[in-house]
Amino acid sequence: MTFFRRLKLTPQVGGDLLVVVVGVLIALWVNNFNESRKADIQENAYLSGILVDLRSDSTDLADRSTTAIRGLGAADNLLNLRRAPGSTAPADSLVEWFLHAAFIDNFQVLDHTYRELLGTGGLSMIKDDALRRQISDYYRSIESAEFFTEYYKGEEIDYWDLLAERLAPGDFEGITRSEDKTFLPSPDRLINSLRTDDEIANSILMNRHWTELRLSITERRRTGNSELAVLIRGRLSN
Repeated sequence: MTFFRRLKLTPQVGGDLLVVVVGVLIALWVNNFNESRKADIQENAYLSGILVDLRSDSTDLADRSTTAIRGLGAADNLLNLRRAPGSTAPADSLVEWFLHAAFIDNFQVLDHTYRELLGTGGLSMIKDDALRRQISDYYRSIESAEFFTEYYKGEEIDYWDLLAERLAPGDFEGITRSEDKTFLPSPDRLINSLRTDDEIANSILMNRHWTELRLSITERRRTGNSELAVLIRGRLSN
């Protein structure tokens, strides 16, 4: 009563004022709750989208790893054949080895959700600091890996230019038409070129070096992909 007298308010007016204040506070709380709920829903939608992209990337990275391992084996087979005088190999095997010794697989990271996230509200929409950093690190590392792949393509081009220059036209065409198993080059001529042409051998060795680096980078990307997927699934399950 004393409080209302000081404000010159009657109990009834004070009661009405209290109802208004409480109503305003409730409205503010409901509004904040709704905004927070909307932010949570949007965050979960983006995280779910990134998780789908990561699954696709995981499959592509596994294929890339398989391609690199196959390339290393092809290069080793050719170099071992060069080092072992008198050894031979069938034409279809030689075709596969020459073809894959410098084979580039063009991995394209699926980052549509990430780009949309950046364009909508930025990574700040992801509330968890550790998860936000890991998302950023993953996509930045993929971009840097793609720069390496673009550089490596130059070595592949040099390899094929060298084969076109040094091999007999029929032998080279047989390698580039590897799917046509009815058209095969001469194994004796290919093996002779492999053993007598140091530039061909050095190009195979150089491409093997880059393929080994590519495999190492790919395996690190696969680890990052798996770790990020685990974090996102954990966040979505909360």
